[in-house]
Amino acid sequence: MAESEPLSRRFFNALMGLGFVGTLCGFAGTALAYLWPMPDAVVTSEFLSTTRGKVTGAELGENEGVVGRSPMGKVLVVRKDGALRGVQATCTHLGCTVAWNGESGEIECPCHGARYALDGQVLKGPARDPLAQVEVREETEGLRILGPVS
Repeated sequence: MAESEPLSRRFFNALMGLGFVGTLCGFAGTALAYLWPMPDAVVTSEFLSTTRGKVTGAELGENEGVVGRSPMGKVLVVRKDGALRGVQATCTHLGCTVAWNGESGEIECPCHGARYALDGQVLKGPARDPLAQVEVREETEGLRILGPVS
């Protein structure tokens, strides 16, 4: 049986360098994917929609919220005390998507813990600016996003 030749130090260092560069590229790719996510699909409908289609008022129970897409971007709509309330669903701190917490009655950002009142006002940082309010109307076709509250 023939003996294999031992690895030279130069070849070993080259292999280790390639492994390091490959690992570094993997981490860099993950970081870049987080910093530059794929653009959202262009939404032309005035109605709030999710991956399942248009959102209707019947789907939204009392003290429940849903995040969907509209021409204004991501919008969070909450049914509270029988009325529909809407805000932009993008946290003003670093742009994460916020969600409704029915137990606390607050809008929460899962990334850094910012909390907002239902009217978009900041309750707890690190966010400094409020979420923009959005006018929502319930129609038979779905929840129509009318635009920013003036």
